[in-house]
This record gives sequence, structure tokens and C-alpha cells, in this order.
Amino acid sequence: MRQLLRVVALALAAAAGAPTPALAQSPDSALPYGGAEMLRFQAPAGWGVVHTDEGEALRVLHMMPEGQQPGDWRDMITVQVLKTTAPPTLAALHARAVASYEADCEQKLGGAPQYGDTNGFETAFWTLGCSRNRRTGHGETAFFKAVRGLEGVYVMQRAWRVAPFDPAAGPGISPEDQRLAVSVLQGATVCIPDSRAHPCP
Repeated sequence: MRQLLRVVALALAAAAGAPTPALAQSPDSALPYGGAEMLRFQAPAGWGVVHTDEGEALRVLHMMPEGQQPGDWRDMITVQVLKTTAPPTLAALHARAVASYEADCEQKLGGAPQYGDTNGFETAFWTLGCSRNRRTGHGETAFFKAVRGLEGVYVMQRAWRVAPFDPAAGPGISPEDQRLAVSVLQGATVCIPDSRAHPCP
């Protein structure tokens, strides 16, 4: 559907040996998908689900603001849940995302992941940029948050599609947009109901 937003979805599927996901109906906002563990994620006001992909173990939601269409989006949030008994490492997810950007971008931008803890689960945050995507002709930038749970991995991606840009100048995303994106990602929580170690809000 959209090359940038498929990067981690395909990386997750490859990591678990899962099939490429097929079209599905919109799920609940909490994304319970087998097992007790779930992702709680709140989209910004005015955003809605425009497309979902679903496979045996992988579910992907694409969200965008009102007034934007899948064919010409400028702002996108992707939420991905992979349920597996052997969750891939966050470093492996980052490496696969980087490899996809390097394959598709004239110049790839981005640094090393920042690791931490969210509600008792290992968490990573990273950014990736693409001066010009060879497939779409657009510049692209995305912020990622990934959480490795007990029953799977959870990846949230806030992406911008912009005009092709000089890497030295950057994609021109306003500080306020960046701040809001970080706030949305920070609010995403993986939890287990009735758990003291990983309580749900």
C-alpha cells in the first residue's frame, strides 16, 4: 500500500516467519490480539483508521488525519502488533527497518536507537529519514517506538511525507509537529490486565 509504512510490518513478518498480512476489518483501539497482553494506544484528535492488514499473527493499522487520503497522504501513524512466542529483539527490528530505507532511499538518515523501559517492558525509540524515496518520489521521515513484550512486539510509527529534501537541510518538519509526535508515541503502553508488573492504565 505505502512503501514506508510497510517497512516494519514486513520486517516483523519476516522475523516471525509470518505470511504477508491480508485486508481485515478495523479492530478495537486496544488491539487485543490473542493472549492477555495488549497495546493501549490513543490516536490524536481528528485521526482515524483508514486501512488495516491482518495475518495469522500480525495486525497492522494505518491512521491519518481527516481530509487526507491513502493515495496522497502527508501524515500517517501505523500501529503494528506481532504475537509470537519468540519476539524478535528490538535491535533486529531496527536493523531491518534501516536496511529497507537504505534499499529504497537516495540518502538514508537516522541514528542509533535509544533504549529504555515502558511499564516494565523493553522499549526502543528511533528516527529514520529518506531524502527521496525511489519508489514514490517523495521525501519521508518517521519516528518509531517499539516495545518487546512477553507475548510479542509492538511498533508505533509516526511518518511524514514531504517534498524531496537536502539531508543537510532536513525535511522541514516543525518543532511543534515533532513534539506532538513524540508525545503520542510516549503515551503508547503495553500492559497485562490485573498485572502488578505491567498494569493497564
